[in-house]
Amino acid sequence: MLSFWEQQTLINYDFVVVGAGIMGCSVAFELRQKYPQAKIVVLERGIFPTGASTKNAGFMCFGSPTEILSDIKLLGEKKAFEIIWQRFEGLKILSERLGNEKTGRTTNGGFELIFSNPLPKGVVDGLSEWLLPIFKFPVFNDFSKNIEKFGFQNVQQLLHCAIESQIDSGKMMLNYWKLLHENNIQIITGAEVKNIQGNRIEVENNVTGGFIIKATQIILCTNAFISELLPDMPVKPGRGQVILTNEIENLPFQGSFHFDEGFYYFRNIGKRVLFGGGRNLDLKKEETTAFEPNEEIINDLKNKLTQIILPNIPFEIEQQWQGIMGFSDSKSPVVMTLNAHTKYVMACNGMGVALSPFVAKLAVNSL
Repeated sequence: MLSFWEQQTLINYDFVVVGAGIMGCSVAFELRQKYPQAKIVVLERGIFPTGASTKNAGFMCFGSPTEILSDIKLLGEKKAFEIIWQRFEGLKILSERLGNEKTGRTTNGGFELIFSNPLPKGVVDGLSEWLLPIFKFPVFNDFSKNIEKFGFQNVQQLLHCAIESQIDSGKMMLNYWKLLHENNIQIITGAEVKNIQGNRIEVENNVTGGFIIKATQIILCTNAFISELLPDMPVKPGRGQVILTNEIENLPFQGSFHFDEGFYYFRNIGKRVLFGGGRNLDLKKEETTAFEPNEEIINDLKNKLTQIILPNIPFEIEQQWQGIMGFSDSKSPVVMTLNAHTKYVMACNGMGVALSPFVAKLAVNSL
């Protein structure tokens, strides 16, 4: 039961943002820029962000060549171009907002591994030319000469993107939370939203029990977990499996790497290798919000580490975890006004680091 003081001061707000991941933080920060005097709170049911913000691979990317080509085929050139532009704009916002030190950014570039049917030079150059209005220079280059240097096996082509970089996801979110506090935005963890009726939010906490928070405007940034509040939303969960090796002396590569249209991704973290993906092996089973390993995918990741990424290099798996992403059929972010009090913002389709700052600005500007 809440005290008199809590009822007077801590349960009435101008804006309540549900979800303290990168999207929720981006929305809350944009709200502060637009409404300097507003009373803003962010509710997070976990101790840390629940979805993927602190569980991802830590890529600052906008899409690998084969992923972009797949999107062009699926969505058409106009829509695919728009999504890439949005991702790049979001990355610029994040960089300007937090900077390299607070995100732990390293600029080792990005690469795509292609195992068969290498992309002709005309296709790679044509893709870079198509993207010139966004990047102002040819963004993709053939770096196949480095395949042997990196030690990869069964790779026929290696494409390079100089502007792709890596971040420390934990450091980024810690400093995003600090930024919100500096801007007089409250974050309450351990606050699980159970129901929303009008401007009333039913919240459950293990210690306090159930209570009601009231808000003039509610913005839901719960990613794929929206299905637990509103089952009919056009967003599906997508679970990502991630494994991390022990430290490997003389690791022959640095940077972020992708293959199979972005379904697989790996990078170095110091001397370790983080490897994730494989969701396409079992899409239906990975369409879940359960934080559980999928042994078929974990074994596939281990095999690919052994056969392709670290051949003849001994390693051990020291950690594994899962992150939950949100996906829309259109591959576009979702910004929906649900009623006079509530808006939903999410579905970054595995590109939350890039898209969240841009989509948050778009959503707040529409209020």
